[in-house]
Amino acid sequence: MKIRKYALLSLLILGLGAFLTSCKLTLDPALDATDVQIQIELEESLKNAGLSPVNTQVLLQDRNAGQQWMAITDASGRVTFPGVVGGVYSVIARRLVQMQEYSSYTGIPVDQDVVLVDSLINVNFTASNTIPTRLTLKVNPMGNWVIKQVYYAGSDTLNGAGIRDQFIEIYNNSNAELYADSLCVGLLQGVRSRSISSEFLVAETGQYDWSKSLNIPAALRDKANTDYVYAHTLVMIPGNGSQYPVKPGESIIIAQNAQNHKTGYVGRDGKMIPTKTAGLTVDLSQANFEFYRGIRPSDVDNPAVPNVTIINANASDLEMAPQGLDAVVIFKAPQNLLEWPRIPLPTVQTITVNTLYNFQIPTTYLIDGVELQLRQPKRIPERYPSAWMLLISTFPAERILHNPLFEKR
Repeated sequence: MKIRKYALLSLLILGLGAFLTSCKLTLDPALDATDVQIQIELEESLKNAGLSPVNTQVLLQDRNAGQQWMAITDASGRVTFPGVVGGVYSVIARRLVQMQEYSSYTGIPVDQDVVLVDSLINVNFTASNTIPTRLTLKVNPMGNWVIKQVYYAGSDTLNGAGIRDQFIEIYNNSNAELYADSLCVGLLQGVRSRSISSEFLVAETGQYDWSKSLNIPAALRDKANTDYVYAHTLVMIPGNGSQYPVKPGESIIIAQNAQNHKTGYVGRDGKMIPTKTAGLTVDLSQANFEFYRGIRPSDVDNPAVPNVTIINANASDLEMAPQGLDAVVIFKAPQNLLEWPRIPLPTVQTITVNTLYNFQIPTTYLIDGVELQLRQPKRIPERYPSAWMLLISTFPAERILHNPLFEKR
């Protein structure tokens, strides 16, 4: 009897082993880790001039998870990202060429540094794909202005100033004195919810399909998602063209509220707006410009700080989502902004007196832009690699600092 029990137990063990073997989890081969190889080349005119792709910064971004890796190319223009999980990625390549170097190689005089750029969207990397992915750098002259800092998350809501202390810092990245007069700052509209019907979205990006918006001019419909961005808030620095000079290496601050948030201040209703812990917030009473509409009690006009001209505002203040969902762009336009189209969200089916509009901005005018969110969907078209940022967390406040590669010191 004991022998029969052992025999039965052995059969059960063998059967269980066979079952587990047959049910072994099979992973998708497309997700196997792979070494992603990127080969950077130069367009023909740059190559013939003798310039090299060495020291090109290459950014690899997971389109689904938002994770990023950065590496520098070797003398041959090659860079490898080892052990990357197979999937869909974006690749952005940039190389900064000092103006003296660019002029000496090409014979073309320039008064500012030059950036060579190229990018690819939706590249599928798998273990079976061993051929290097090639990008060809082209000239993209660096803008004189760059967005240096975006203080978007504000400070502690109980002991700090909440989001009243949000601000944007814009930096003179040139070698000459610039005038901030008529410089425009836009906060871009975009998808914030996964519940939006796919009929209103671009399948490849997950962003709004602006071609389906009411009021959009028919002539602009075909390129509505590639050649334009859409600002829910748009402001312009005032001036006569030479009123607000900014020296090389210096910045201007545009504050939501130009107040000393460390000490607190008296609101428009006469009540004190306190700050319990001064170290959690900032003093913006000396900001260069402020956004003022006078709708909220906390929106107090500082007479010592000039107000920006409000072109469009869907909120009562210069507000950015504290979760970091916005994108910020700067530009100058040679024409009257008030003549540009104002477009409702694609989800709007009927225009009413309460409909909110977004300013349609041609991307050809963009000087610089940063995305505040790491994940998709992005609000600046990815063929504009200026939307490359470095996220710095400084709890309890968070800000975006532009990649130091593009900042002169």
